[in-house]
Amino acid sequence: MNDRYATPVRFVAAALVLAGGIVHYELWDDGYKDIDKVGPMFVINIISSIGLAAALVFWRHWAPVVGSLALTIGSLIAFGVSRTDWDILGFNENGFDPSPEAVLALVFEIGAAAALVALLAWTPLPGSLQRESTDR
Repeated sequence: MNDRYATPVRFVAAALVLAGGIVHYELWDDGYKDIDKVGPMFVINIISSIGLAAALVFWRHWAPVVGSLALTIGSLIAFGVSRTDWDILGFNENGFDPSPEAVLALVFEIGAAAALVALLAWTPLPGSLQRESTDR
């Protein structure tokens, strides 16, 4: 792994994952906590975002990268499904409401996903034949 590129991307990914958690906290605090079944899912997202952002910064391993990517993709899927006729656990939103949180969440989650995919490309996976680069 070339730390010259991976380290800044790791910090950007951690910041974006944490920012997504902060947006979920703001939404939860603004009333989503009162929505049956959805409120607890927001709490899980908040706690996971904090833990995974910290793990991304302090543990240079594939596990927090994959975990953060799973959280981010899950959030993006939930965002999309909540704006369809399918709804999520009886919950449905329209367009980019509530504003500006919906737009912020979308921007942070897409940015985090992009940074995490790049970081995953630089992270040795278990059982891989990938060797640490000697480029400095």
